[in-house]
Amino acid sequence: MVDRRQFIGSIPVSAMAISAIALARPAASQDAAAEDSPSDSLIASPPVVQNPRGDSFGVSIAVDQLATAWVEYGLDRDDLKFTAIASQHGLVSADDRALHVRVQHDHPFPVGQPIFYRVVVQPLAYKYAYVLQRGEPQATDVYALRLPDPGAKRVRVVSINDTHENLETIRQLHAQIEALAPDLLIWNGDTCNDFDASDQPAQIMLNPAKDRSVSWASTRPLVFSNGNHDVRGQRARETIDCFVGCPESSELPYNQALRIGPLALVTMDTGEDKPDRHPVFAGTAAYEPYRSRQATWLQQAVNQPEVRDAPFKIVACHIPLRGLPGQNDGTTLEGYASFSGFGAKLWLPTLVESGFQAVLSGHMHRDRLDPASEEMPILQFVGGGPTAEKATLTIIDAEQNATDPSMEIRITDLGGKVLHQHTWDGKR
Repeated sequence: MVDRRQFIGSIPVSAMAISAIALARPAASQDAAAEDSPSDSLIASPPVVQNPRGDSFGVSIAVDQLATAWVEYGLDRDDLKFTAIASQHGLVSADDRALHVRVQHDHPFPVGQPIFYRVVVQPLAYKYAYVLQRGEPQATDVYALRLPDPGAKRVRVVSINDTHENLETIRQLHAQIEALAPDLLIWNGDTCNDFDASDQPAQIMLNPAKDRSVSWASTRPLVFSNGNHDVRGQRARETIDCFVGCPESSELPYNQALRIGPLALVTMDTGEDKPDRHPVFAGTAAYEPYRSRQATWLQQAVNQPEVRDAPFKIVACHIPLRGLPGQNDGTTLEGYASFSGFGAKLWLPTLVESGFQAVLSGHMHRDRLDPASEEMPILQFVGGGPTAEKATLTIIDAEQNATDPSMEIRITDLGGKVLHQHTWDGKR
């Protein structure tokens, strides 16, 4: 039984006042705003939960017009007694594409219990500075979210990659993910082909199945690892407004270090597949110093107790860190990277020294398993491509039993056939 008093004070009084004012606005004002902003098209995606922590999580949602948003949540489906509002520096956030709400609780959430929540969005229209109109609030369904438990004895993580807006593949992946029921989902890069002016990043990333009733990250958290196609195009800079990154760092938003049961997960951003000086970037690429900053972060992350002491450690990054003989490492102006030579040089020594067992990657659109060797004791699982025939899921099952921990990683196709598999018993 959780003491009700543990949850009191989770939001400021001002935040509650904003919600109350919005919901209590006179009907005439609501009707006037609704005429300018049709209410039936306000919510444009299912909620997407991201970046879980013991006392917090983020929720993103796409909208079809200028709006604000808040999250109502609690430990009982019928009693969503707490509210978290999207705001920055005292100003409530508003956007006409996507909104992100960080639920920051006063205390760690109870382990093993679902958190019930819904997202409420409300249209906003400006006539001028002192004349603002609010439309009728709309709410999503109530979802039962389970945050990963750092102390769990058993954990399942599923990683997908290179979906490239392929609707048939995405819908089949969704069905497989629901059947597998992971504790955490990794989207390991290349959500799109590119983000040109005509594209809608919020729809591609937050509503990939083009169906608001279909969500793979409303009841479990999603961790996003950037791909090289996700950084291309005029609107690529909007991705951070959809998949809001690590709450502890705006400089390295796609670097995460999470402990889930016996498993430690680290994510890295391999960036583009060509050198910064390549003429196709026209001087807009600065991934080489960015990878160096990540190397410094990684050295610190692997020494955090929750990572250092984990029986099993895996790293997720879009472009592989190891290549096959003769493959391009992406450090020259010729061709493009089959593996990240920049990332390998900067990060692999730290990962090897810290005892990481596996790299999860994609990029090549062809699944494979690179075995460990004496020189390179880290296995590498490379996921498949965007078509249904090539698409794969990488499934990680880790268990801390009474004697020795164990971990199995397998790559399957959309029919569930195991293509590659490896099992660890004990710490290696």
